[in-house]
Amino acid sequence: MVGTGALGSVIVKLATLLGDGHTMLKSVRKDIAFLERELRTMQILVNMLAGMEGLDKLAMGCMGSMRDLGHDMEGCIDRFMLRLDENDMEMEAVPTFPRSTARQLKTMFARHGVGAQIKKLKARVVEEGERRRRLNLDNYVSMTVDPRLAPLHGVAKDLVAIDGPRNEVVSLLTEESVDLKVVAVVGGAGLGKTTLAMEAYRKIGRHFQCRASVSVSRTLDRDKLLKDLLSQIDQAAFHDCQSERWDKDQLIRRIRHILTGKRYFLVVDDVWKEQDWKFVKGVFPDNHNGSRIIVTTRIANVAKSTCSNSGGQLYQMLPLNYIDSRRLFFKRIFHSDNSCPPQLEKISARILRKCGGLPLAIITIAKLLSNKHQTPDEWERLQGSIGAGLSYKSDNHGNGMGHISLLSYWDLPHHLKTCLLYLCVYPEGEYISCEEVKWKWILEGFIATRRGNLYQEAESCFNELVNRSMIQLVDVDDDNFERYCQVHVMVHDLLISLSD
Repeated sequence: MVGTGALGSVIVKLATLLGDGHTMLKSVRKDIAFLERELRTMQILVNMLAGMEGLDKLAMGCMGSMRDLGHDMEGCIDRFMLRLDENDMEMEAVPTFPRSTARQLKTMFARHGVGAQIKKLKARVVEEGERRRRLNLDNYVSMTVDPRLAPLHGVAKDLVAIDGPRNEVVSLLTEESVDLKVVAVVGGAGLGKTTLAMEAYRKIGRHFQCRASVSVSRTLDRDKLLKDLLSQIDQAAFHDCQSERWDKDQLIRRIRHILTGKRYFLVVDDVWKEQDWKFVKGVFPDNHNGSRIIVTTRIANVAKSTCSNSGGQLYQMLPLNYIDSRRLFFKRIFHSDNSCPPQLEKISARILRKCGGLPLAIITIAKLLSNKHQTPDEWERLQGSIGAGLSYKSDNHGNGMGHISLLSYWDLPHHLKTCLLYLCVYPEGEYISCEEVKWKWILEGFIATRRGNLYQEAESCFNELVNRSMIQLVDVDDDNFERYCQVHVMVHDLLISLSD
């Protein structure tokens, strides 16, 4: 798995060995202290690499090797701790003098091969450290791609089932009120939030004096966002900004001055953090002229925060139903929404079930199929490979389904990455017991106590993955108790791809 794997639990066990007063030879204790120091360094590096986008094969390979080392060490350390406990009981049972104690220790360690095993682990850790230094991974820098710019600034084509959702959003925006109003469009990756926001923007944007659309993205570049906004609402001011090299505060003052007294309409796309929204919202004056803002986000708590102080409303994006999924799929391949050759009907139905109503997934798969021979064998090959990571290989422009979905993964804290990646052990589409998965996380050592007890921490991790649309609840009883959850097939595909 791409995460810290077992490194965290191994470090805890090594620290326990050093601190619990186990009787050990001095040389073995010294080697264990070395292992603990080196593994802490590895854990920091793996955490850093796991949070980066676009790692090359060398970096991915090295990270996987460090992760595998952690798993191998965990089994060895568990056996070692068991033998130490047995050894301590034997030592307590037979009172001896110091010289005979040392002799007894050497005999027991030699009998179990403990010293040799620790030496082998130390050699592997040293080898991994040398490899890391050769590759200069401590100074590794990755390249990031923002795949959201195309739908934000382009004009969507061949849309299906967009009129109803667009009209609902427009209705929310056009309710009579002179106060600034925010409508938050929320939903998981690939549902078409940006497309819907921009369709509403084009529908009613002409009725506003100032309008603009900007993307926040996972890592907010404040200066870039402010300049992008200014360039759309006042070209002359933007020219002055470029020539005079305005700082952030100057940009904010000018934007607020331009928008004050005007009725404006803005799309703020792809907001990931509440603090980013607070910054962006602070730029816009509430001038009581009936201004409107659409925000798109994948995260439910962020969506709620955008509406909390503005009389705003949430719009929950839903997947396409099967009929609309089929229309979109065929329109992209055959340029007609109901002209599929009879021999491809059954295989197309299986492909669409895997896409799960996600427009972006449907479009990505349709694009791949449109470049292949329209035969059942070709379609079967592609259908079989969807669950093996094919849909997460980016195209030449870096805007495939994988890049969109990977953003949600990269934004997770390290401990949530590990918890999420564990779910790839379940078969695709399976209903998973919510209680079972929490306890398995605890037993695997993925949960560290930050507040409360281990179960409470596991429950907090589970709820956060639901909040981020990475896990879907599929069965909640009358008392609001979560019984079963599911990983969307495209997220499952991503996890399998990352685990290879």
